[in-house]
Amino acid sequence: MKSTKILKTVCAAAMLSAVTAAFFGVPCTDWACRLQPSASWWFLGVVALSFLWGRFFCEAMCPLGIVQTLVNRLCHPKTPTRRVCSRLPETRAQRAVRSVAAVAFASLLATGCGAAWAIAPYSVYGKALALFTPGLVVFAVVVVLAAVGKGRIWCNWICPFGTLFTLVSKVAWRKQQIGPCCANCRACFPKPVKSVEVAPEGAGVTRREALQGVALLAAAEAVEKTTDGGFAPVSLHASPERARSVLPPGSGKRGAFERLCVGCDLCVKNCPGECLRPSAKLRTFGQPEMDFAKGHCIPGCTKCGEVCPARALERLDEEAKLNTHVGVAVWSAGHCLRTTDGTPCQACVRKCPVQAIHDVKGVLVVDAEACLGCGACEHVCAARPLPAIVVSGYEDQRTVRRMGEDDLVAEMRALVAQGTSVVVAKDGVIVARETGAGVKPILDLLDRDALKGALVVDKVIGRAAAAVCVQGGARKVAAAVMSRDAKAFLNAHGVPAQAQELVPRIVNRAKDGLCPMEARVKDLTDPQAMVEALKEMLKK
Repeated sequence: MKSTKILKTVCAAAMLSAVTAAFFGVPCTDWACRLQPSASWWFLGVVALSFLWGRFFCEAMCPLGIVQTLVNRLCHPKTPTRRVCSRLPETRAQRAVRSVAAVAFASLLATGCGAAWAIAPYSVYGKALALFTPGLVVFAVVVVLAAVGKGRIWCNWICPFGTLFTLVSKVAWRKQQIGPCCANCRACFPKPVKSVEVAPEGAGVTRREALQGVALLAAAEAVEKTTDGGFAPVSLHASPERARSVLPPGSGKRGAFERLCVGCDLCVKNCPGECLRPSAKLRTFGQPEMDFAKGHCIPGCTKCGEVCPARALERLDEEAKLNTHVGVAVWSAGHCLRTTDGTPCQACVRKCPVQAIHDVKGVLVVDAEACLGCGACEHVCAARPLPAIVVSGYEDQRTVRRMGEDDLVAEMRALVAQGTSVVVAKDGVIVARETGAGVKPILDLLDRDALKGALVVDKVIGRAAAAVCVQGGARKVAAAVMSRDAKAFLNAHGVPAQAQELVPRIVNRAKDGLCPMEARVKDLTDPQAMVEALKEMLKK
């Protein structure tokens, strides 16, 4: 028994330290948070362990249970009997309250209400560490009950997972009970002795005075955090009303996220951008959502998905995160300083990491296809009390698949089929398109230095157009129709070429001879000389 007690003590100290450290971003400690109640294989392993050791999770793995045990030992150091309610027969009142809490939790969870997780132990502890006011209140209630009550009252009266482990402990191999003859009279607990202890002069402070001092220090720190360095108040805009809340990247479908998220707020505490906060709405109470008053979602940051213990957030790599759109910004002219007092503010335009906001003749236009919903624009907006640009979340987050070159060529060919003469793309993006007859459109692109390192798709590529592509430094050329001479010329100069149709030569419009441009460069081999000859011919 002594070895079991030592094992539980060591395990409890390690778990409480690891869980707390995980909320402050200490590396290699988030494993402890993956053991919490959730739809994961980790927690199923914990339940399986309970069939051997009973309520081992509540005593040595749950941070809220460990805190209650610690508070009990501090507040009742001389009590010889361990105040663990699971070892005493439960009362009817306890059974009734616990059953109602368990049924309410299961019912809310079945309807997809994420607020059900608000009474889960890790959720309560996490909200307290995240300084979420309702979480701090609940945590304070739990600590007070542990200080004045007998045993882990929250675990044995309210927590639905305490109920689960109580049922499992009844069939466990190592049952935690005093004995079958216990009448629950509690006569083994000593009667409290009322006495007044007078501390001798200079003996130091009492326990109550020490606790009061700690409370005052915590309150002072909370006040200081609302000021800039403790001197000047920080001016933040109020949180606007959104059509839909903005969920963390990787949450996918909103309904699935609300069912899976346990509201532990580990992502809130570890967010480098400081843009996550627990929701105060009834249905999603305690679950994370974005608020851009203090920060914004950093493009490329994947921290929230990495620390999520319940798999409610997908683990995105940096590229996938950059291609995940969580919402779209909406500009309101009625709140903007540009229209209310004529200030030429460009903060949101400059701050947008993907240049999705454009100033069009004094009106701000948001490119919904490019906007990530990161909230950088809303965060820097100088309008008060509400920002002039607000991000609205998507019901289902959008993942933009990076376009491959085959897809890009297909899209460019579709533009050519619709009437465009030549289309140019660089770095996976179409940057130019021209219409016109003959080689003039592609020569215009050459003069603008638009062909260098580009993928070029033209309607017709003969030897003349091939010379222009080589001279302009094109990376790759494709065409609906291409002559064999043109393909051989491109390949000889290291430019890959592909065509939907290869023809012996490019003929004139009357189809009774060679195209004039082709005839002009027929006997030339140098790309620069060929381009000069084409330009001279066009001038004539």
